[in-house]
Amino acid sequence: MFPTMRAQELKHIVHTDSIRFIDCRYSLNDASYGKYAYRQGHLPNAVFLDLMEDLSGPLSEHGGRHPLPSKQAWTETLRRIGIQRDDLVIIYDDGFPFAARAWWLFKWAGHERVIVLEGGIQSGITYCGETTTDVPSYPVSDYTPIFQDEMIATIEDVRAATVTGGLYDSRTADRYDGSHEPIDRKPGHIPNAVLCPYTEAVTDLGTLQDFHDLKEHYADVLDVPNPIFYCGSGVTACVNILALHALGKDDVRLYPGSYSDWISYPENKVHP
Repeated sequence: MFPTMRAQELKHIVHTDSIRFIDCRYSLNDASYGKYAYRQGHLPNAVFLDLMEDLSGPLSEHGGRHPLPSKQAWTETLRRIGIQRDDLVIIYDDGFPFAARAWWLFKWAGHERVIVLEGGIQSGITYCGETTTDVPSYPVSDYTPIFQDEMIATIEDVRAATVTGGLYDSRTADRYDGSHEPIDRKPGHIPNAVLCPYTEAVTDLGTLQDFHDLKEHYADVLDVPNPIFYCGSGVTACVNILALHALGKDDVRLYPGSYSDWISYPENKVHP
């Protein structure tokens, strides 16, 4: 299944109970924003998933700023919101990154019928014509994930890639070269990582770049077997992974803890 959809394509889908909207708006500058925005108005029948509470696990010494939820926790979340195996899950945020993280988690659980709504909620409003403050309630399901652990690169895999290659940094150029680091205590990048900013895969409207632009952006990645992508904390790297899936390359791995996990190990070196 193609990993994204635009509003005009939604118009051709028959609205059935098997279509599930997921709202995962969030702001890294204001953790309360997503919940507030959802309460103010969301797409009809959409449930809300929070980056920190639902799409991430507890913080610890290692694992980065947004660790993956445990398999048990993610399974419980899917069951709590009533997801069924045959549901078509349509995820949106205000643009792309947080929806891409949720998309990755669904794929990790083996859910194939999952897509990101390009253009975010504004695109969805174009389709639905309105928002609602009603909070839907779905029966708890017995969803049983089939986890795809080959989608994950461990820190040992990343350490190997610092020698063999195939490692890509999804952050902006100034964070990659260490000239501007607003979050992490050590500026720079993982040794041997190649810069591949996620921002170049999306437009200002929160849609994927067209096919030819994506192919040009990822020209050096497409023939690399099992490439590993990371970012600051395992969120925006998912945009690159989704975009590569759109090009038919589905052997891409995420380093979930990303740079914030890498620097939590004193022995790990960084390059400016």
